[in-house]
Formats: sequence, structure tokens, C-alpha cells
Amino acid sequence: MEKKISRRDFLKGSVAGTASLAAAGLLASCAAKPDPTPTANNEVPVTPPPASYDKEVDFLIVGYGLAGEAAALEANDIDPNAKICVLEKMPERLAGGNSIASGQTVILPNPDDLDTFRRYLYACSQPNPIKDEYLDYLVKEFAEQGEWIQGTVEKVDYEFGYVGGGPINWGSLVTEFPDLDGASFSGCSSHVRKKGATFENGGVWHGFDLAVRARNNIELCFETAFKSLIQDADGKVLGVVATNPSGKEFTIGSQKGVVLACGGYENNLEMQRDFHGMDKVYTGGTPGDTGDAIQVLMAAGAKIWHMKNQTQSGGFWLGIKVPDYEATFMRGFSMKGSSWIEVAADNTRFYDETGAYHRQHMKFKEHGHYVDLIHERVLPVDLIFDEKTRAAGPIITKWLSWPITTEGYVWSDDNSVEIEKGWIVKADTIEELAQKLGRDPASLKATIEKYNEMAKKGVDTEYGRSAELMSPIDTAPYYAVGITPTLVGTTGGAERNTKAQVLRWDGSVIPNLYEAGELGSFVSNLYQNGMFLAEAIATGRSAADTAFGGRSTVASPLIMKVEEYDIAGKPDGSYEQLIKGNHGEFTLKVDVNGGKITGLEIVKGRDNMFMTDEQLQAFFDEVINSQTVEIDAITGATLDSNAMTDALKKMFVK
Repeated sequence: MEKKISRRDFLKGSVAGTASLAAAGLLASCAAKPDPTPTANNEVPVTPPPASYDKEVDFLIVGYGLAGEAAALEANDIDPNAKICVLEKMPERLAGGNSIASGQTVILPNPDDLDTFRRYLYACSQPNPIKDEYLDYLVKEFAEQGEWIQGTVEKVDYEFGYVGGGPINWGSLVTEFPDLDGASFSGCSSHVRKKGATFENGGVWHGFDLAVRARNNIELCFETAFKSLIQDADGKVLGVVATNPSGKEFTIGSQKGVVLACGGYENNLEMQRDFHGMDKVYTGGTPGDTGDAIQVLMAAGAKIWHMKNQTQSGGFWLGIKVPDYEATFMRGFSMKGSSWIEVAADNTRFYDETGAYHRQHMKFKEHGHYVDLIHERVLPVDLIFDEKTRAAGPIITKWLSWPITTEGYVWSDDNSVEIEKGWIVKADTIEELAQKLGRDPASLKATIEKYNEMAKKGVDTEYGRSAELMSPIDTAPYYAVGITPTLVGTTGGAERNTKAQVLRWDGSVIPNLYEAGELGSFVSNLYQNGMFLAEAIATGRSAADTAFGGRSTVASPLIMKVEEYDIAGKPDGSYEQLIKGNHGEFTLKVDVNGGKITGLEIVKGRDNMFMTDEQLQAFFDEVINSQTVEIDAITGATLDSNAMTDALKKMFVK
């Protein structure tokens, strides 16, 4: 049973959070504040140093998501006696940032294949590549931080391993953009969860949270909002102005600087319109990401980058916004029913609704380039379905998004509760449904009739939807729910260097100011699953390392999955393995005779392989000549080579 820790006792040997500050008179009644220094827009002030601070600490962190946790833990590792304070504007029950609502993957590249991984990250960054030193930093940190993660969370009965509860398993990670250079890199989709568990919603944040609360001298102040930086005449950051839970301002001085780890601007529609041209968008993560730090960074003269990449890097996901929650639910990635469509503002379909876009963070390829889904350009969008799909299963993804992971809502398996709540519109006819939605009944009915005709024939002549995923929308009652673009994160903020120091436009460092996590992310275009959480940990640690001039020595060896293969012990015969390649399925047949592999052949799906006959024969020759299943990829045919190698390993694993 998980122990509940109150605000009064969550820290051993430290001031007990906001309540103690109020009791000491620091938050409830603050000293007179100096007049703020006006900025160019006279909106976001930079505050000069006061005569004295209401509170003083050694290290101050703004934001209690994963990046803030990592910064606090690293600083405490280096100097256990340092007074560390974390400010979080959300209530304690709603803390966790986007990390608690995410899919929980921390990317872990194989240290023996970092050159390939680097090429992949570089390809993902096009056409806006980051500096080589930044790229080298990410590759190195991602590869090395696993042992620190394990050493940190194992003390609170958590573990770091492969999805599904197993140990680290190289080759288990699926690359989102398999046609990019370096996509064949070896890695692992890693999770943090309670020991023995297979998965835990918010597991990485919860594990780190317990680790923070087990330490001395780390103070957490919830419902405490960051307002402005305190800087001297040279721009050095000396602390912040914040507001307590009652809304009263107070000042905090920080000897070693301030880390801004308070997220992006996905829940600020004005910023979305100004920086990304969005008409309507919501967040699937924390409602607390409203771009507060971006305004302050601009006022401080920081160089702003990645406010709008070629794509919205984390992707426009398909959200269902209901009045009871500020953040959205996610439409089901793989809908249980097949009698449904999505319609745009003009009541027409506009894409293959059943595509597995979530496997590429909601991107699809258009004219040779990965682009975002088009929902934001065709609003309003409605999901239309009938009774068969209603009864088939929930129309949302039940393990992801803020209302589920943080606020604890449980969506009903047959959607009936949500219909009763009025979240889902219900009608006896399509015409009535259209009227309730404010749509033209005739045009909506025409779209559904056209879809139904194609579903009966088993051919989607408009967008190529699979026949297996199409059935007529013909069973009353009929239902609809709005679909809105939903963000899982933004990458905009200040440019930071590999030491997590915030840079000015001339490339100089703003002294004592650091940045970590989603705010100012290094991700500059396409996003590979697991990057954001890995970056949050890496940059949070780097900020602490720079501020304290050290590096944590906490580490614990990772538990690795070690597989042995036995060709000699395999009974004679022919074995076939279906391979799901990046361009379609194909089947590999392997002949075994006398404890040896004597023949290989592609017996089905040869046209789905991007290998020449010469490359394929070279692969076969290598297997037969070496009598091993651990084969180096054939140059120019890496993806298909690796796919066949994985198939061979499955055939001959002990």
C-alpha cells in the first residue's frame, strides 16, 4: 500500500513546505517589494535585488515535473547539505507536469551503436538541425544516464527496465521514422515503475517523486507560482519573485542560481495563435503549462528558439474535450468498433481515420516530408459513430492523458456514462444528429451514405481505409463527439547550452540561470518517442552539475536481458517466420539439417523488401558461412537486414 505523505511531513530534516513558510511569516506577510524594472512591453518585469530576501536557499527550481525532480535529486547527490527548494504552481494532488501524463517511455540507446543513433537524431532535426555539440551531448547523456536512473529509483522500490516488466533489451525500441538515416539504431524503450510491475501510469514521475521525498534538505512548495526573475545590473540571476497559495508575493534568493523547469505553452491559446497560428487547441497534459517562463525569459533577454518547428514536434493528437476537465482525453488509437468516421467543417471525410499515426507522433508523409495531421485546418471536426461502435468499447485511450493519469477519471467501457453526462451527443437519426451538431443534415447524411456504400463493397475509394476496419454506420441510435487538436508538449523556450545555461541572443550566458525539460527543448523537428523524458532527466541533471560544479556518483548496473541462441540443437526441418518489415510483410524460410542452417529463402512478400537480389544473397551467404544469427547489417539494406536478423534470433533462441 502506498504511503500518503502530507505536506507537513514530506521532508525529513527540512522546512516542511509552504505551510512552514507561512507559519514563519515568510509567505503570508512579505516585506515591501522593490519597484520592478519596466521591460520593452512593460508587461513582464525583471526585478532588481531587494534589500533582503524573504527566504534564501542554495538552489531554486521552478517546476516539479520530471526535469525539476532530476535537478533536485542530482543537486542533493552532489551536496546533501545544500538547501534546495522547488516551486510548483499546481496543487500537490495535480503535480507532475506533462511527465505524469505521458506514455512513460525513456529512450535508452545502446552504447555500442551511438554513431547510428546520432545519425538518426540528426535526420529527425532536419531542416532545422541543432549544433553538433548539442547533438553529441544528447547522445552521450541518453546512453549513460540509465545507471543513474536505476540507482536513484531502486532505493524507493522502483526499477528501470523495458516495457512490459522485463529488463533492458536492446533492439526492443521501434523507431518512429524508419526511412530516415540511422533508423536502424539499437536501443530500448525503457520505463520506470514499481518493482515487479509491468507498467505504471506516471511511473517515472512517481518513482522520482518518492526519491525526492526520501531525501533531506529538499523543500517542495505547492501552489506557489513563479512571477519574475531577480537580477543584478549585470543580468546575473539572484532569485525570483513568487506568490504563495494566498496570492501574496514574496522573494527567494538563491545562491547557486535558478532552474526553470516549468514546461511549455500548450495550454495558452493566445501563444498558440501568436507562435503557431492555431485557431483552437487543448493540452492532453498538465493545464499548468501556460508559457509563464517564456515571457520571463524574453524579458531577461534570452534567445528564444523552437517556438514553431516545421512540425509541432510532439504532434497534434486527437483530443476529446469535455467541460469537466481543462485537459482532453485522447481518442482511441485503435477504435474497438469499425462503424465510424470523422467529418470536417464541410461535413466530408478528409483522411484515413484508422491510420496508426500515433506510432509516428501523429505525423504522415506528404510529398516526401513528414507533416502534422490536418485537423487544425478543417475544424470543427466530429467523430460520428453508431450503436455498434458505441457498444464495442471505449472511444478513448484509457491509459493516457491528464484526466486519467492525474485526476483519476475512469471512462466507461461502453461509453454509456459519458452519454449520460452529455459529453457524447445522441440522436435517433443522422438528420437529428446533424441538427444537434449545427451541421447540414443533407450533406452529413450524404457523406455517411457514401461511406456506407464503400464499406459494403470493402473498398475506400477516397482515402484507402482498410476493408477490415470499415463497416456501415447503420445501427441507431447514432452518436457524435467533437475532436480537437491536442498537444502533448511544445519545445519553445530559450536556447540552452550543454550545461543547461540559458543563452542571450549574442551567445553569452545569463549567469545563474538554467533551463531544463520541455521548456526550450533541443528537439527541433521530428520527435522520437522517449526523447522528452530522457531530455528532462539529462538537462535537469546538467543544470545541477553546472550550479554545483560536480557530478553525481549514484549509479546501479542495469539489469540486461541476455539471450543465447542454439543452432546445433534445433531439430532438422524447415521453419518460417513472418516479418513485418517497414514496407510490408514478408516471410523468411530457414532450412536446418544436421545442426546447421543449410538454406534460406523468402517465400512470400519479396516485393515488400528494399533489398537487391545481390544484397539478399550476401545476407544469406553470411548466415550460412558463419552459422550465427547475430549478423551485421548489409550496407544499403539495413532495415530489412535487421528485420531478418531479429527473425532468426526468434527461431533459434534457447
